[in-house]
Amino acid sequence: MESAALIGVVVALIVLGGFFAALRGRRSRFEPTYMSLRSAPASAVDEDTRTDQLLDELAVIARTRGFLSMKGRDPRTREIGAELDRMNGMQKMRDVHRVVAAELGGVRARELEVAWDGIGDWRG
Repeated sequence: MESAALIGVVVALIVLGGFFAALRGRRSRFEPTYMSLRSAPASAVDEDTRTDQLLDELAVIARTRGFLSMKGRDPRTREIGAELDRMNGMQKMRDVHRVVAAELGGVRARELEVAWDGIGDWRG
């Protein structure tokens, strides 16, 4: 009986995530991304779409291996930070950081600050 209740809660969270994403005018971070984000050139999509793709990838990194580990900062997280810096500098990085803080929480946001330290003008 407990597993059925847990499944119900998970389904409700996924549905609510999609509902809130629709209110924001974008897709949910909980939806799987099936295309390879590394192979998508930045010029092939507009900046907002690419930013959404990078946010999705950061969400996956945060939930799987994390932005930081005993080995140091996650290399892909740093690549994403550098790409955001090339897009619109510190402002784009701050915008993405705000979304990470809102959707993944303060601990993950702080990890991201440290992981991005030294990229462009970012100091974590």
